[in-house]
Amino acid sequence: YPRPPQAVVSTQSTGKWVKPEEKKEKTVYDDEFEKLLAEAEGMGDGGNITDGEIDALAEILGANSLLGSVDMTSCSRPGHETGLRSPNFDVRANKEIELLDMDEVNDIDVEETLNQIQNNDSSLTHIIFNNVPLEHEMVDSITSAMVDNTSVKKLEMCNCAITDDGIEGFITMLKTNKTLESLSIETNKINGKKLRELVQAMEYNETLRELRIANQYFTAGVGDEMAIAKALVNNLSLVKFS
Repeated sequence: YPRPPQAVVSTQSTGKWVKPEEKKEKTVYDDEFEKLLAEAEGMGDGGNITDGEIDALAEILGANSLLGSVDMTSCSRPGHETGLRSPNFDVRANKEIELLDMDEVNDIDVEETLNQIQNNDSSLTHIIFNNVPLEHEMVDSITSAMVDNTSVKKLEMCNCAITDDGIEGFITMLKTNKTLESLSIETNKINGKKLRELVQAMEYNETLRELRIANQYFTAGVGDEMAIAKALVNNLSLVKFS
């Protein structure tokens, strides 16, 4: 989330008006987040993570749980500004996200859309499969077709019953596709180990700017979240992550 502009503050001792940036203070995050960052730093190659890198990581993560909840604007459906929402408490917005009907029908023609991806249809730049249960074979067909696709910039596959078996296809896609800018696979059935491997694949990707993997059926372990945090610190392209 963008940080709000800071106002000019006064110092009573001198009466002089100074800008906040003249006073450097270390940003303090919650204990769990600080611990995660410290452990991620310890996993590195000996170099320390700078305050700037910590600030950047915190901004990407929203200083919140890495994989805990769905961003209000992360997934969308045709004709709607937002899509899947989580009943989880959103610390960043300081309000509870309302629960949206997870069974709402998405009338996308999956086979036809797959054909468009395979044929590199230039008119197809944003694909929304959200809320459509997809068989493993179909998930593999979609990710395989995306490997050489140069048109699709945003791919949303939230609540599609994607399992660990389908992640290898996403990893290959991220390593090879040079066009995709946004990928959302929230609210599926992917374990922490596979999520870690997916994020680590971003080492080979310089074009994806948004990655949404939160709210999975399985809870990611601390070790997986530490590895994900380290991978995010080293990533230069992502500006949004949940």
